[in-house]
Amino acid sequence: MSEQINSNRRGFLTRLSKPVKAAANYEEISQRLHARPPRAVDEVLFERLCDGCGLCEQACPNSVIEMLEGSALLNLDYNSCSMCNKCTEVCLTGALHLTVTPYIDLKPSFADSCNNYMQMDCSACQTACSAGAIHIEVGELPTVDKDKCNGCGECRSACYIGSVTLNLTRQ
Repeated sequence: MSEQINSNRRGFLTRLSKPVKAAANYEEISQRLHARPPRAVDEVLFERLCDGCGLCEQACPNSVIEMLEGSALLNLDYNSCSMCNKCTEVCLTGALHLTVTPYIDLKPSFADSCNNYMQMDCSACQTACSAGAIHIEVGELPTVDKDKCNGCGECRSACYIGSVTLNLTRQ
């Protein structure tokens, strides 16, 4: 009897783990290609939940959410994300969810054309960064504390010469 219980338990656990293994394999295939709005669930789940309704796009006061191929993405080319949660509040599918820590998977990098690097005493990106993630040494490129940076794009919006690029990170 004990062998039968162990066998049944083993079979049950094996069957139970199959969807987890399938999801893990799917996640490898489904890498994030675009930044998602803050509070987006994991990419595999996001792709399944986001139905492309556009409510988040309409709710965004900064107009940084747009729809591409039926799902929401973040475009910080012309503005930054204020992390106001209005997009999350209107999301009916759960693709954006209040229980998810607000995070945007973009991190800034700085070009050699940076005014501070060119000895022109500029700190526009550092001043704009509400997360306090940017540190500037005179005559050097700014550095980013990746743990503090929330990916909002304030630094990019503040840089009037376009030296800040936001790069998609892989979590």
